[in-house]
Amino acid sequence: MDIKVSRICRDGLLGAIFLFPSVIAEAQSPEAQPPETQPPEAEAAARKYSGGTIEEVLVTARKRAENLQETPVAVTALSGDDLRAQGILSTTELSKSVPSLQINDSTSAQIFIRGIGQRAPMARFDPSVSVYLDGIFIPRPDGQLLDTIDVESVQVLRGPQGTLFGKNNTGGALVFTLSKPGEERGGYVEAGLGNYNEQRLRAAVDMPVSDTFLTRLSFNSQRRDGFLEDRDIGDTQSIDRLSTIFQTRWLASESLTLDTLAFFGKIRERYPTYHCKLINDDALFVDGLGLLWPGDTDSANPSAYRDNCEANNRDALPDLVTNQGDDQYQVKDQDVLLLGATLDWELSADHSIKAIFGYRDAVKGGPQSNADEGGPAPFLRGIVLGDSDQESLTLELQFNGRLFDGAVDYTAGLFWQDEYKNERFLVGSPLVGADAATLAQLLLGQEPSLNLPVGTQVPVIGALVPLATVQDFEIYGETAAAFAQATWHITEDWELTLGGRYTEERRDSELDTREADLEAVSQTLTSADPRFVQLEPSMGLHTFLGTWAQDPLSIAQNILREAYPDIIGAPLGAPTHYEESSTFREFTPMASTSWILPEQWLSDSFLDSAMVYATWSNGFKSGFHEPSGVDGLAVVEPELLENREVGFKIDAFERSLRLNIALYSMIFENMQLITVSVDSANSLIVTSQNAGEATIEGGELELTWLPTPNTMISLSYSNNNYSFVEFEDTALKPLALSGTAVPIDRSDEEFAVSPRQTAALGIQHMFATPVGLFTPRVDFSYKGEIYMGLDDASWEVAKRNPGLVYADDYVLVDLRLGWSNLDNDLMVAAYVKNATDERYDIGAVATAESLGTYAQALGDPRFYGVEVFKRF
Repeated sequence: MDIKVSRICRDGLLGAIFLFPSVIAEAQSPEAQPPETQPPEAEAAARKYSGGTIEEVLVTARKRAENLQETPVAVTALSGDDLRAQGILSTTELSKSVPSLQINDSTSAQIFIRGIGQRAPMARFDPSVSVYLDGIFIPRPDGQLLDTIDVESVQVLRGPQGTLFGKNNTGGALVFTLSKPGEERGGYVEAGLGNYNEQRLRAAVDMPVSDTFLTRLSFNSQRRDGFLEDRDIGDTQSIDRLSTIFQTRWLASESLTLDTLAFFGKIRERYPTYHCKLINDDALFVDGLGLLWPGDTDSANPSAYRDNCEANNRDALPDLVTNQGDDQYQVKDQDVLLLGATLDWELSADHSIKAIFGYRDAVKGGPQSNADEGGPAPFLRGIVLGDSDQESLTLELQFNGRLFDGAVDYTAGLFWQDEYKNERFLVGSPLVGADAATLAQLLLGQEPSLNLPVGTQVPVIGALVPLATVQDFEIYGETAAAFAQATWHITEDWELTLGGRYTEERRDSELDTREADLEAVSQTLTSADPRFVQLEPSMGLHTFLGTWAQDPLSIAQNILREAYPDIIGAPLGAPTHYEESSTFREFTPMASTSWILPEQWLSDSFLDSAMVYATWSNGFKSGFHEPSGVDGLAVVEPELLENREVGFKIDAFERSLRLNIALYSMIFENMQLITVSVDSANSLIVTSQNAGEATIEGGELELTWLPTPNTMISLSYSNNNYSFVEFEDTALKPLALSGTAVPIDRSDEEFAVSPRQTAALGIQHMFATPVGLFTPRVDFSYKGEIYMGLDDASWEVAKRNPGLVYADDYVLVDLRLGWSNLDNDLMVAAYVKNATDERYDIGAVATAESLGTYAQALGDPRFYGVEVFKRF
């Protein structure tokens, strides 16, 4: 993908390069050069660098180069110099300025566009927003948050892109393009230093072998200490990544070009630990089941679970300190190899073929904590064990061209992908307890009473919550698709586009489940301490010949820790094998029409160009197989999205102002959501389900204004209104107590994770002096409050006290001061990110019905530093 400008302002080249990188073409290429001579006086420099015109930007949102202002797609285009001007180093930071884009990176990568994304990190879940690097599809969410190393441009396409880009595009797509090898030897070096011991080095060099064979090597290294201090495991939320890219370009002939790339990335970081807030006393694991936990010594007043969460409450701890205990595995270890090749063949002046090959092999290291209740004691754990492998192979064949003397532009092609992924996942808890009378009530399917007579308080210890379940999951997927799209230029100003894509995906899943051998656990307890007497070995139930005051649950758990010191913490029984195969098919059509106002209509107005468009498009996200405890594998149906969108794009006031607005209404069917349920053995499980139907209505605005030749103001805003039309669920408590399915209506809930409102404002000004150009810049980024609930009880809590389940809205302020010499080959910048040191949440989740807690992960605090960029 390219973002270029068709022509250059005659009177504003150098000023535009540094001041207006988002709208000037040559700034996007490291090979861009300033005028050969520079007046030494500041006044002459100011005259030479004046201009103040927003130039034409070419994008490839429809797989062919088009003027951004004439493309009927809601797309934000940023060049490599745009990213540098804003200090954007990774994909995550794009959400500061792109409307409707929300990106979180706590224990998992989450990309949402217009409220559509994937919240869960497990291997079985596909993303709802696709990411492409040089046309190569990146299928896994944990590989999508790319560093902006050697990026020439990035496009953010909002809304379903199911025709040209395929499955897993219900939310939209992020399309990255690398800077290509140049014909002359040269390159750049960029270095940075910052607080928290940040050290950063980037470099790229063009090394042409001949006139027809070009190469480019780029390198990136970034390290930073963690800013969150956990009392037991040290600093978390660190950065330690290394990557390199080698590219070649073979100009085989005037009509044939072959580009290749080899990318290797290595990450050795720590995810953030998080805080815990108790939000619901009636949750199953708080008071709802009458359970006692290690540390409880009074069955009439159990408090260990509550105290465990409160020990990690943000309000009770110093700033930027967490207390999650020493059983956390906050590792983010990943090695990635990506190979790609793109063949461009110009068959004639009107027709061309493009073939894109991509191979990705990634190893995700473990163990890695994925979820728990949030306190320092290991009460409830979800851990990815060992290494997880991800391997994918993609092939795409595109046919592009023009028909009927240019009256019709077309794009058609075939796509094929083969993917393999595996994951080993542990869900575990300690032995828990209940009074004999409480246990009897539970076994009878009755809600327990905590007000028991003293004489009935007989300690019973057992695996009332699953002690340990290990699942080995292997997933094989094969996708084939055919697509076509054509644009008919009915008149010079009016066009009609029709297209469609047929996708067929086969998903084969194999699951081996091993549960704790409770009879072996029973034998271990009774052998180690005769006070534990077997009551029901197959359920791991024991009475304790003592009192609750002796804390029998801690005694039992310490026995198991000594007997089974590994991470699983219990012996495992024989595996149970499950297999499931499904094929998902979908056709995703689209239609769009646009009209460019004739130039003669605008000749006497403040408008320079204007376009209005209307689009109907569809998206498809594949279904998958979901582990359901002892019930094996369940089928989760595909997501479908229908989008109706209108918009306009204008340039005005002698092209000093650009305004793009999109308004849309979407119908979302079978949204894939994470929930908590029980299997047929009455064990609690984290699973998935489809919400019947939802709607999303909203609008987006992007504005760029040059009030003076040396000043640029950019503004973006989005407002999305989400609502469920059909969302039926099952109440968890009666299901857990007696297996009774009580339906509940959750259609009044709000979408989670994505804010309703976002806004961004950027202001920069250029000062020309005899010693160079100084450019101060300030960026404001606003995110509205975000609902973080997972279940029905969380919404009930939110209605009573929104502060318990919502992440507060916030504003981030970034400051930057840049200097560049008059030869345009040396730049120095000082920056402060989050200048006000705002505290805000990312990746939080509230599970009020089962865990009763709200886990909160903090976003970045104030960062500052300096960087130097040298072109040679």
